[in-house]
Amino acid sequence: MVNKPTGNNRYLKELNQASIMELIRIKGKLSRKELSELTGLSRTACGNITRKLIDDGFLHETGQGESTGGRKPVMLEIRPDSYYAAGFDIGMTKLQAVVADISGRIIIEKNTEYELGISVEEAVLLADKQLREIIKERKINREKFLGCAFSVPGIVDRSTDKIVMAPNLSWNHVDLSAKAAEILKMPVYIENEAMCSAICEHWIGKCRNIGNFVCINVDSGIGAGVFINGALFRGTGGSAGEIGHLVVDENGCACGCGNNGCLETYASVRYMLQQANEKILEGYGSKYVKLGTRIEWDELVDYAQKGDSLCLGILRDSAKFLGYAAAYIINTLNPEAVVLGKCFKQYSSLVIDVLVETAMKKALPYPASKAAIMVSDYGMNSSALGAAMIPIRKVFGK
Repeated sequence: MVNKPTGNNRYLKELNQASIMELIRIKGKLSRKELSELTGLSRTACGNITRKLIDDGFLHETGQGESTGGRKPVMLEIRPDSYYAAGFDIGMTKLQAVVADISGRIIIEKNTEYELGISVEEAVLLADKQLREIIKERKINREKFLGCAFSVPGIVDRSTDKIVMAPNLSWNHVDLSAKAAEILKMPVYIENEAMCSAICEHWIGKCRNIGNFVCINVDSGIGAGVFINGALFRGTGGSAGEIGHLVVDENGCACGCGNNGCLETYASVRYMLQQANEKILEGYGSKYVKLGTRIEWDELVDYAQKGDSLCLGILRDSAKFLGYAAAYIINTLNPEAVVLGKCFKQYSSLVIDVLVETAMKKALPYPASKAAIMVSDYGMNSSALGAAMIPIRKVFGK
């Protein structure tokens, strides 16, 4: 984070206040009496805290609950459309913006495409333009934004929030956070894109009630976001989750990292497209694939769904290698769930059987029996959504 939150949400950093917000978020609705019982705080203390939260717009009273003898209690609920946050996912050729309210409800999504090779300043200026358009279109008060976060496909140094490297963007040792804070003029957070997807799954997705899970993103590269005991695990320097560089075949293809046979060179979107187009140039053709042409990612998936043998074979082969990675994760971290996201959602129905079968075969039986392998509901939207949740989570003490 660049700027510390100020104004209305400063006091929310206090443990008891954040705890009350989190309890109400989890339960949906609670009375002051229930909050007192759950937190151990006195009714007077709960009353003072909730009064301030209501005055500042974070909570509102919403009807009456069931009586346990005497007057029916007044229930408290998170007030939607009171505060907002923005999330930006910086891809190789597309910036995705999402605005969510404090309840986690998605207000709007906006995508803007650009040429390969966007600079840090260009990305920030585009994000500012998107946000201004959203604010004008939806008539949202900019002062009601808790902050924004950027999802980046690279390693973030947690001590400085600087991006150490983002190979797919050709960024090395850049300070996105400082530039964003200067232009957007609100609290700014920077996070790895796979970590953002994991935050999305934990906050609003399939892992809301799961403390130990790993989210694998399949895109132009492959990365993982890791949750352990309900909290993000980033490692010593913030680079945990770089599973795209697990070596799955030491005699395999050369990877940009300098090794051979990395997972990315077998299962990333970029590799799968490269493999398909090489085969087409070598003379492959079918009723779907015209000889000598180049295909794009959406076409590869579409042709596979229609039964093209080349495209389907490439997707299923890549799923086998993803299964190897899932097995490594299951053996090493013993998670309750492994969630496959981003582009994987587009073709999951064609390959999930291969992936699960491979993972269960390669993993040790005991940890494998404890792990569920799932497909994200959010697909390509997960990183932007997770980024939007980062400023919101601060209100709840996360």
